[in-house]
Amino acid sequence: MLTKIKVYGVLRKYVGKSEFTADINNPNEAFSFLYSNFKGLEAHMAEQIYCVKVGDNIISQDEMLLQTDKEIKIIPIVSGTWFWTVIGIGLNWFASNYITNTIVNYVVTFVALNMIQKGINDMFAPQQDTFTPTGQDSLDPAALAANYSFTGLSNISNAGVPVNIAYGEICVGSIVISNGVDTVQIEGSN
Repeated sequence: MLTKIKVYGVLRKYVGKSEFTADINNPNEAFSFLYSNFKGLEAHMAEQIYCVKVGDNIISQDEMLLQTDKEIKIIPIVSGTWFWTVIGIGLNWFASNYITNTIVNYVVTFVALNMIQKGINDMFAPQQDTFTPTGQDSLDPAALAANYSFTGLSNISNAGVPVNIAYGEICVGSIVISNGVDTVQIEGSN
């Protein structure tokens, strides 16, 4: 069945066209169609975050193989804004020109510099939203896979986050491959 594929933003600039019609059945095949027709597109798309819409509904990664006859839209997500950077610079300027109390000036300047840093970090290294499971069952595989806090039974790091460099001797946790509890009491002699 012929399905319309629409691309937007930098993706449209890369392929040179905004609409395609192809014999595809699902969004995954739309990506395959684009990859096979434009050299280097897969590497280009791997560097960005995209929203995929089927009709007017945004679909998730799990729904990429669902059959559809509606048009498929591939939209680049704009990430990183100047908002926090501009607010931080304005707050820093305000603190240096209008706040005379030294302690309050230091506190406001510290907050302003953190805002500037957040804005710059968001522009250079945008983070994808992580999957949040709906249930609180700790044995649910989806809940275990979504643990990015290094605090649960399964210590898993999210993709794209900075990794700390530690110097010297440290004690760290890891993913336990196998573990068990034995409740058999063993008596020994002293």
